[in-house]
Amino acid sequence: MYVVIAGGGRLGGRLADSLISGGHEVYVIDIDEQIVNQLRNTLGSIAGHGDATRLATLSDAGVARASVFIATTGRDEDNLAACQLAKTRFNVPKTAAVVQNPDHVSLFETAGIDDVVSSTDLILSRIAGALPAHPLVRLMPVTGRSKEIVGIKIPAGGAVAGLPLREVNVPYGSLISLVISANGHTEVATAQTVLQPEDEIIAVSPVETTDSLYETLTEMR
Repeated sequence: MYVVIAGGGRLGGRLADSLISGGHEVYVIDIDEQIVNQLRNTLGSIAGHGDATRLATLSDAGVARASVFIATTGRDEDNLAACQLAKTRFNVPKTAAVVQNPDHVSLFETAGIDDVVSSTDLILSRIAGALPAHPLVRLMPVTGRSKEIVGIKIPAGGAVAGLPLREVNVPYGSLISLVISANGHTEVATAQTVLQPEDEIIAVSPVETTDSLYETLTEMR
């Protein structure tokens, strides 16, 4: 597959490297000669200097035979213009663009760009992915003792879901006292209590074993 990328900066360069590693033919257009030279030094003769919003530049890059055109420059207006030219003048089947300003996403979609990626959404998704879906909630310390009361939610697909409490390997010294179901029902925990996905567990735990308790209750199958 032949892919043309407008913008050879950090994102465009890494994308080109990945596509080449996957066996695709790639050509990168960038207005900055230094970036073009860097790409040529690292990836070979796959980059050319030029303005991707100009028909002549796109023609020289062979956009007419491209299966995909991707715009990754730092300017939304350039990404939009380049994608529109690729689609309307060179009949590229698939166009994609990175949008810096999330308010511009609808404009790109209305213009017929096939795939629109907001850089803001990418950052937020990376941040969200780095955070646990079910964080450990430290409710309060137990006065005068090295223990604390914590809240832990059992995730969907959790390894302990469906098990009675007697079969759960709770760390020594930890006491699970209450189980609050997803619909708000509260139950005093016993050895026979069956844990369910999205149950909120209230427990008293030695501070040094709280992390182990959290790992036990949130481990996935």
